[in-house]
Amino acid sequence: MKHKRSEATRARIIAASRQLFLENGFDATSVAEICRVSGVSNGALFHQFPVKEDIAFAVYTEVRAEFWDQVISAMTAADEPLDGIEAAVRAALEFQQAEPGGAAFMFDVSGSKWIERYANKAQPLHDAVSARGLEWSLPHVAAGRLPQVLPDVFIALASGAPQWIARMSRIGMTDASLDLIAAELPRYVRRAFTP
Repeated sequence: MKHKRSEATRARIIAASRQLFLENGFDATSVAEICRVSGVSNGALFHQFPVKEDIAFAVYTEVRAEFWDQVISAMTAADEPLDGIEAAVRAALEFQQAEPGGAAFMFDVSGSKWIERYANKAQPLHDAVSARGLEWSLPHVAAGRLPQVLPDVFIALASGAPQWIARMSRIGMTDASLDLIAAELPRYVRRAFTP
């Protein structure tokens, strides 16, 4: 019974934190605000998450998993590998447009200094995403339909570029609209993967 209450408290903290972090960002969200929105005491919050960064990492992992599921699912649904590449880029851009708070939070956390302390904890999600991508791509590489590319290079092209461009658009530093970029970028990434 106590374990279920602890899990429910943890879930409330993560849900409230997600709402606040995605609306206001990590730095602008206080622990007091998280306690107020989640309805838990400081003691209960710090029992679950000793530091604010622990909460942010839990939210980051959740949002990142949703992002990767959308990208990999779009890619693997395509019959032709180059169509899958384009679908992955489109899905990454669609996530940026549909979830601007989540996209901004992921980008900001990825660039923060504190996230480095969570590298080992982040590895299982990275490995799971890589495994799904490799399972899909290796037969295409073996058949000559895709070039052999390091997984990190693939990730940078298929999702890194959309994330960076969407961030530049969000902060007003692009000349073209995100819709126009979203129409062109998948074709360019497709060319990069054309054998």
